[in-house]
This record gives sequence, structure tokens and C-alpha cells, in this order.
Amino acid sequence: MHDHNAAQLLAKVMDWRDLDAPPLFLPTLQLLADYKYDHYQRFGPGRRFIESLALWLDQFSPEDREAALELVTRRLVYFSDAEFTHLVSTAYPDLIVQERMRLVAEEHDISAHLVGKISRHARFNELRLKSLYLGLSDGARTNELRRASGGDITNEQIWQAYELSDEKADDMLKELKATLTDSGFKLEQPRFNLIWLLDDFSGSGNTYIRYDSEKRTFKGKIKKIFERLHRGDLVDPSHYEVFLLLYTATRQAIDHIEYWSERFTSEKGYKPLQVRVLCPIEPEISLKREPDPKIRALLEKTNYYDARATDKHIEVGGTSDARMGFAGCALPVVLSHNSPNNSIYMLWGPESYKPFGLFPRVSRHREF
Repeated sequence: MHDHNAAQLLAKVMDWRDLDAPPLFLPTLQLLADYKYDHYQRFGPGRRFIESLALWLDQFSPEDREAALELVTRRLVYFSDAEFTHLVSTAYPDLIVQERMRLVAEEHDISAHLVGKISRHARFNELRLKSLYLGLSDGARTNELRRASGGDITNEQIWQAYELSDEKADDMLKELKATLTDSGFKLEQPRFNLIWLLDDFSGSGNTYIRYDSEKRTFKGKIKKIFERLHRGDLVDPSHYEVFLLLYTATRQAIDHIEYWSERFTSEKGYKPLQVRVLCPIEPEISLKREPDPKIRALLEKTNYYDARATDKHIEVGGTSDARMGFAGCALPVVLSHNSPNNSIYMLWGPESYKPFGLFPRVSRHREF
């Protein structure tokens, strides 16, 4: 290991007597640190992964440190910034364009394999221009998506937030009309046909759509977006499609969003939401049914949790605490820009808490 001081600290915590003959996995761990973990954006200034790992392990009882280390070396799923950039770069050509081609083929009864005929059809270009892209969080990477489109998406079609003011909507529609006119499409009142809702990750799906059984009402971003779209100024109410494009999401979140959005849209008479995920996280990734007895025993211990992590936002997920993450997702997942609270608390606990997480999280919500 080239970071000798950090290696010595880790060896001391783990009680490894011979630093010159460390366990075989350490070179791999250092490689992953260089390639991914050192670049976690919520580490403090000068902090690197191996040092953070040693300080994190030191919080555990000596008999639990081996299981904690195995949790990291065998079960951690880390999405690097480069990996997210790759997902964003594939989103437009591999998914968005393909959906547009499918719609044109269905509208004009063209066989799906006649790619050239579909792409040359005027409707294909019209739908490109009449597509609106809205970011659902700061992880939506809207600028990266626009650049990855090779100029097919313009500044006037994309916005980094889903709550559009009337003034912004008016500006977008004016630009849409001008662009359509320049392209030879004469429309008195142009509206968007395709709405793309963009986000980087969903662990449970609750943020997007959920049902409050006490108040008998739906809540979440999807509800707000559909209500905004159906004010009639942005979309053509007789012809529109709404897509939720997630760069990565758990199968639990996908099932949740599809089920509750179908309930919501059918009840309100809206067009159904179509969910598209570039990199699904399958159920076996979750630690809910962890087969390793040592890791399972570690997760069951309550003394490695700070009760301050339980707040009104965690309670929305239906659990009494956040030990196993928001909504009990029990994920071992870390995102390069922030750890999701759907992961186990041991990974994301804030630095000011005791114990703190290996990849401390900065919450979107702040308690005063």
C-alpha cells in the first residue's frame, strides 16, 4: 500500500501484527480507493478512504471489526462519478431516441426494424423538438444529458427543476414555437408532447409518489408534476407521454413507483407514467437477507446507531429507525456525490454523529 501511514493506522485498528505481509485483499482495496473511494465528494478536506476506513472500523468492538471490514470488501456497491457520467451519456441515444422511434412507428404504422424510414419521418424530428426535460434533483445531471445529445436537446427544452414558474413556461413555449417555425412546422399553439423527468437514483420510490392513508391523498413529486402539466399551457392534453428516467434505481423503487403512479394517474384520468431505468439494482444486492452470519449479526446490533438519525423524514418510510436505511431498504450502496439514506446507517451516518458512517451523508433536510 503506497499510503503507508494510513496502512499503519488500519493495521493497528485491525491488530495486524505484520504490516509487511498484510491480508491479500489490501492491494485490491487500495486499487478501489484510487479508482473510486478516495473521490467520495463528502469526505472532508485531505481525507482519503483508507484513513477513513481505519477511523470507521475503530468505532466497532474488536470482535466486530472483521465483519465490518468484510461488509465493505464483499458487499459495498459504489457508483463512481465516471460511472454515472457513462450512464448519462448512454441515456439519450440508447433510450430517449429509441422511445421516440417507437412512438413514431406506432403512430404511422411503420415496422420497427425500418430505422431509416422512421428517423427520416417528419414526425420524428417534430417529437424531438417537442420534448421537455425536467430535473427532479441536483443529481439529474441535466447539463451532461444536453451535451451528450450532440445538439439534439437545446437549452430551451431542458430545466434543472420540475417546479416551473409561469414566466419560465411562457419562455419555453415561445422558444418552442420559434424552433418549430424554423423547422417548417406551422402550429398556432405549440405544446410539448414528450416529458422526460430525470434523476440519478431511487431507493424506495417514496419521494416520487406515495399515498397518505390518513388524509386519503397522494403525495410526492409525480403528483406535483402531473398537476402542473395538466394546467394546459405546457403539454397538449390530447397527446402527451410522461417518462420517468432514472439512471439507477432498486427493483423495490421501480415496483413502488409503477404501482402507485398507476393508481394515481388512473384515479385522476391522466396518461400513465412510464418508468425507464438504465441500471436496475436487483433485490439480491440488499442486505435484508444477508447470508453471511457474521455480517447479519453485525447488522442486528443496535449499539452501532445514533438515534438522532431518526427524524420525521425517516418516519415517512414506515420504519421506527434508520438502522437499515429509509423504508428498510438495507442497501450497501454509495453514490459518489452522497450516500443515499436508503443504505444502512453504518455507511451514511453523518460525521457529527456517534458512530459516524464510512461515507458520511449530507442530508437534504436540516433540523433546527
